[in-house]
Amino acid sequence: MKIILIFLFSFLLSEEFIYSVGFRFINVGKANISSSFNNDNDIIINTLVSSNKFLDRLYRVRNEIKLIVNSQDYSLKKIEKNIVEGNWEQQYIATIDSNFNVISNEQILENNNRLFDPISIIYNLRSKDLNPGDKYEYNILGVNEIKGLITEVIGTEKIKVPEGRYDCIKVIPYSKEGNNIFKENGYMTAWFSNDNKKIPVKIELKTNIGDMVLKLKKIVP
Repeated sequence: MKIILIFLFSFLLSEEFIYSVGFRFINVGKANISSSFNNDNDIIINTLVSSNKFLDRLYRVRNEIKLIVNSQDYSLKKIEKNIVEGNWEQQYIATIDSNFNVISNEQILENNNRLFDPISIIYNLRSKDLNPGDKYEYNILGVNEIKGLITEVIGTEKIKVPEGRYDCIKVIPYSKEGNNIFKENGYMTAWFSNDNKKIPVKIELKTNIGDMVLKLKKIVP
């Protein structure tokens, strides 16, 4: 019975979200977020954000992130980042041990709490009821640093994306300590479908080059 349940859960969780990526009303690329199980029954979450040919000439973006997360709460077990934004590049690989310490090539970062990435937080939030006023606390792993994060459900909105129209739940993050939580003073806001699936319909990122918006184009089951 356990094997059957794992198989069914694996089938249901194996999914891919495809997004358009834009700044204001200009389409500049695409994004894919997919999830599946590995042989240890951990969840693998792959994210790829890439600019289109037009933007590549001005500011090439290729952000690839692979997460291995706990299947119970989506906390991190391993993270691999390969980031290209214009002339800036970054590679980072870290493993979280059984005591939650972060082990990378550069150092060992001592830690006592479960850690998350912004994308794994999105998956964690999908497992919650998300009622207006609800708040959830997380510790997010950056490159050799850990920051406290609170997410708050602030209400509902009707959202139109290429994939269709959705009644959505809006969730915003902010820092526990009042510090910047994302690169270059950015922030992330997410809209989830107001149903049992909690599909991440829209994601808005404040970046150093403007407001980047991911809008759902397609769901691949």
